[in-house]
Amino acid sequence: MKNIKYILASVFVVLLFNTCEKDDTVKPSDKESFVYDVTYTDETVLIDSLLAESLVRIDSADYTYYFESNDPKILNLKADDILFIYGIALRRITNVTRNGNETMVETDYATLNEAIKDGEISWNKKISFSDGIVPVVQMKGTNIEYKSISGDSIDFEFKYGDYTYRIKFVFSDTRADILFEISKDLVKPITAKFQAKGYMENFYSKTEMEYKDSELTKFGQKNYDLKGELTLNLTVAGSGRDEINFELPVVLLKFPFVVYGIPVTINIKVLFVVNCVVPVDGSSQVEVRFEYNSTTGIKYNGIDVDVDASIGNQKMDKNIAQTGASTAIGANFGLAFPRLEVAVFGDKIVPYVQTAFLIGGDYTFTPPCQQAKSQFIGACGIDLSFLGFGYSAKHVFWQEEKVLLQAGECPEN
Repeated sequence: MKNIKYILASVFVVLLFNTCEKDDTVKPSDKESFVYDVTYTDETVLIDSLLAESLVRIDSADYTYYFESNDPKILNLKADDILFIYGIALRRITNVTRNGNETMVETDYATLNEAIKDGEISWNKKISFSDGIVPVVQMKGTNIEYKSISGDSIDFEFKYGDYTYRIKFVFSDTRADILFEISKDLVKPITAKFQAKGYMENFYSKTEMEYKDSELTKFGQKNYDLKGELTLNLTVAGSGRDEINFELPVVLLKFPFVVYGIPVTINIKVLFVVNCVVPVDGSSQVEVRFEYNSTTGIKYNGIDVDVDASIGNQKMDKNIAQTGASTAIGANFGLAFPRLEVAVFGDKIVPYVQTAFLIGGDYTFTPPCQQAKSQFIGACGIDLSFLGFGYSAKHVFWQEEKVLLQAGECPEN
């Protein structure tokens, strides 16, 4: 029955491959900073923040922009110009039509290196849970209503499929207290319940890039002081087969800001994974307390892409580990949190960078073996296409496993 053992771990490994060596690096300054020192290409037309006020509407379906202005910059726009609208868009113009005082500008996709010839762009952004937060919970593009909201907390509870979800944040100046809960009621009191409870402290997210002759020569994305504590608990009893493997919700918290005209969004997301096979007379309860203080990141030096990450100090302490049934049973639960996403002009340059926590237990009869394990994983996916470098990949920073319980005639891994 090896096929039901630690399916969760294998799912994450499939998603997070291309393992690289760890790289312990010097921590950047604990201070917000923003750098924008560039020269533009000859084709670039910068519509600054004042002139951007003449943008009266946008057709987002086909990226058409409508201006009402007699400013020479607007009147002289032409096909093949790179249109850089402060805080809004970066596009290549395909056609310009003037009708009275209105200028309609049709556009196509453009990359940042088409606008930037030389220079440096960077930001070191504090992710603080006391300000700058836009709480959003979405299910397939539909916003989920709040159960409750106040100045320092948000609470969502909703049903999707066979499961009821609860997501709660309580914010303070230095951290966010977190509750994630997934439950499934069958014939009470037979249930399946998966819970993660703890906190995450404020941290810094730094991104930097350099250009020379419209070529990306340096890139780095680093998230440091990722410090927190999570207690994961799975409790299942006769729940049958439970499978969850999707991002839910799409976005929890959004941190939008502008770096000298470049709109940046850092999204905090969560990925839940549940995979259980529990017979009618079976039950499993596993609870593990995780502590971590880690750094995640990736870097490009113009030649090679490498990891810029450190697992730091981490602990996985068993609270409960017990699984049993008259036939084989397996129960696994995990989540990736915080799962960060970094977008520039709406294009994701870092689709995800995350720490992930996994717990699981199983019991088999051929041979008789009871096990429980936990894992702590760091990983990321990057896509530098919008920056002008055709590179996308997934990297695993680390994958630490701890055996919580092993009894019987368990085969060696």
